[in-house]
Amino acid sequence: MRFPPFIIPILALAGGIAVAAGLDRAATTSADRVPVAHVSPTLPSNTPSRAAQSSRNRASGEQSQMLRPALKRPPTALSHGEAPYSSTSPHWPWIRTMVTDFRTGYVSSASQRSTERSWAAAHFDFVMGGDAQQYKSLNPSIRVIPYALDWAVIQPGEQKSTGLATSYYGDMQQWYAAHPQFRLEQAFLHLAGSEASPATRLQFTSWGSKRWAINPGDSGARAYAEDRIRRFSANSDGVFFDGHASGDIGKALGKTPLAEYPDRQVYQRDLVEYLHDIAQAIAPKIVMINTAEYMKPFDYSMVKAAGAVHLERMNNPLNASMPERWRWVDTLLAQNVLVELVPLNSWAEANSAHGVFATYSRGNYTSAAERLKMFELASYYLVVPSSPDHLFLDLENAWKVPYDQVWLNAQEYDVGHPTGARHVIETGRDSTNNGFSIWAREFDHALILARPSGSWRVKDFDDSTAVSVPLPNGESLRPLHGDGTLGSPVTSVTLRNSEAMILVR
Repeated sequence: MRFPPFIIPILALAGGIAVAAGLDRAATTSADRVPVAHVSPTLPSNTPSRAAQSSRNRASGEQSQMLRPALKRPPTALSHGEAPYSSTSPHWPWIRTMVTDFRTGYVSSASQRSTERSWAAAHFDFVMGGDAQQYKSLNPSIRVIPYALDWAVIQPGEQKSTGLATSYYGDMQQWYAAHPQFRLEQAFLHLAGSEASPATRLQFTSWGSKRWAINPGDSGARAYAEDRIRRFSANSDGVFFDGHASGDIGKALGKTPLAEYPDRQVYQRDLVEYLHDIAQAIAPKIVMINTAEYMKPFDYSMVKAAGAVHLERMNNPLNASMPERWRWVDTLLAQNVLVELVPLNSWAEANSAHGVFATYSRGNYTSAAERLKMFELASYYLVVPSSPDHLFLDLENAWKVPYDQVWLNAQEYDVGHPTGARHVIETGRDSTNNGFSIWAREFDHALILARPSGSWRVKDFDDSTAVSVPLPNGESLRPLHGDGTLGSPVTSVTLRNSEAMILVR
């Protein structure tokens, strides 16, 4: 079951921390996370939360100016010579980092806001949500895009926010009144066999709010969308559209006959053209859509038209389809699409020992969460091109704690760039009689190994599933830990179901 699309923000100011409605997560304790090495004694901190299930308000319009911190290169990156760290993006040559910031705008303390944003600006290359002006004052080359909705309109009285990015029916009415060459009613889909009117518009409910579906083939709807996006994204690097997966759209439209689209294939074609028009209208700014785990031809067409995609829940080590998902990322990158690889579970969830994590032991690491996040990092390296500029890694899907508390320092370790394609180096069956495949990829300074979950039926991830894997060519390599340190040299490793390792030369 896919994590549903983001809902319109219902954020409570509890202890200065924004919590998305229905997404109140258990706080991550110090015992739950890998130790964090701060970039410098004066460097601040920041944190986000889960994608697709919570909606986002843009950060507050606070105008206080913050001094850009004098950054030193993170200590964990001191490996193969002086691998450069930059205080402006991109921070590291071998990786691109991204985060969803539905947090800092709701931190009540101005000092804490400044601290968290400064830390985030020093570690992330791209932010979805958050205050663009503040982030760019700290890191001029960071990219920031606001959260928004586009192919549906939240009805009056159902809106949880007044922001133009998500709650825009009133603005839409005013725009059409000022542009009489277009008719407002033609911007909506209507039930077949009825006269077009507000009463006959196709209506659906998503995340507790009633919505009307837009007619993507209407020239007025396209013109209005382009104008609205230009206005609310004026100070940012583009826009993020939530809930754009084929599954989201198919569920919303259902099988109800539509007056404008007796043929749903024509609707899909028009929606793709609608996205293409918007992307062209706001270029060189980007349009990023959330297609989550969906990989259908309709999703592919929409992603190509937009040019950037947020793959929510896609980087999920416990999912048996990870090899297929890696191929999907390969396909998108080959089309020059900007891809954000996003996880499903947070650190706190991985350490909960509940549900699917009941048997998810710490394995080669200090905690279950470290094991999970190291697989997610390895997953990124298995698909990253020789230049990482189009692939962004997002490792945390919860926004209850500052981002520095859930930062994986291993990202800062210089693994170099890939020197070959990923490939399977070993297959077999473990002691539980379940099949496995070990994937590998060579980098300048490291070997990446990953064992995806072998079957949907297998729910065991503990030591009973462990297999011994000799390193290729008898090499002796050092395991990279989540805190960025290295273990003693090894010539073989033990990998459990859904476990990965990064081994450094």
